[in-house]
Amino acid sequence: MKIMYQCYQGNYDVQACGGFRPPSLSTDVLNYWERSFFQRMRALYKIHGLPEAGPGQIGWDYDAFLYQLLRMGYAVVFNSKTYGLVVQPGAPTGFGLQFQPRGMMVQTPFFQFDRPLEIGTECAVIKLTPDYRGVWDIIEKYAVEMQQLEVSIRQAVVNSRFAYAAIAKDDKDRRTLETIFEQLENGKPAIVVNGQLQKPVMNKNDAQYQLPIMQFDRDLSKNFILPDLYDLRRKTLQDFYKELGIRVQPDKKERLVTNESASADAETYNRREVWKISLDESVKVCNDMYGTSISIEINEPPELREGGADNATVLGEHDEPKQHESKQ
Repeated sequence: MKIMYQCYQGNYDVQACGGFRPPSLSTDVLNYWERSFFQRMRALYKIHGLPEAGPGQIGWDYDAFLYQLLRMGYAVVFNSKTYGLVVQPGAPTGFGLQFQPRGMMVQTPFFQFDRPLEIGTECAVIKLTPDYRGVWDIIEKYAVEMQQLEVSIRQAVVNSRFAYAAIAKDDKDRRTLETIFEQLENGKPAIVVNGQLQKPVMNKNDAQYQLPIMQFDRDLSKNFILPDLYDLRRKTLQDFYKELGIRVQPDKKERLVTNESASADAETYNRREVWKISLDESVKVCNDMYGTSISIEINEPPELREGGADNATVLGEHDEPKQHESKQ
């Protein structure tokens, strides 16, 4: 449970929370793409009817609720004496014959229950995924791929300029040669050097002189693979959107015939529909239990859109698990 709350806070342990991040890739670029993909995924959903703050009700934070759904895959809803109807992270427990959890163990800085809350009577669970898993593995998979591509792009830019190496016989010559390369990098049109740096090169007619610079390859275009890398970068972004169920307009060179287009649409929407069905079913259970009116819709472009009674068991003084509720 402690690990799950750390995941919820965002200060997570990679192995504990799962994911594709190799231990050595804790870079700013990777963090950037994790945040970028999370924000893109967050924009996929619109949530309506969350409980608002009022007498005896703390109200639900929109961002915190959606983060919990995306990160952990589910959110635990129950009545609290102090805060009213709340949503918190929890750990599934007490699996039954159908291998579905019967309860949720909730232990956070604000709630420390001594036994699990029974699902269906003492709490409801709003699920994004049927398997009680979040979608952070998708975010991290593509973030790692984009991180690798960004590193490759940066290296390709460096390689496209790397054609020479200089050989200095002492520190004085080294400093002179470094100055030459700095001036070249800054775009200076003419560079004056000490003639003593030159070394004679004999040919058939007369002696010539050149600087002690070794050239690796005159054809820098052989190392210029940036167009290919940018194409792969764009393809990776398209694959991520397909994972979310967002239709991607194919490139002109990849125009699809009718059957191929229908197959691509099915591939795009299948996973999103699984998430939507799971959300709708679990939200309905929550609404029926607590009389809420929560609804979640897919936030997609307009051209892609298709033209209760409270029967919950409110935890009482005699049957509720012992807990300590911390004031905010």
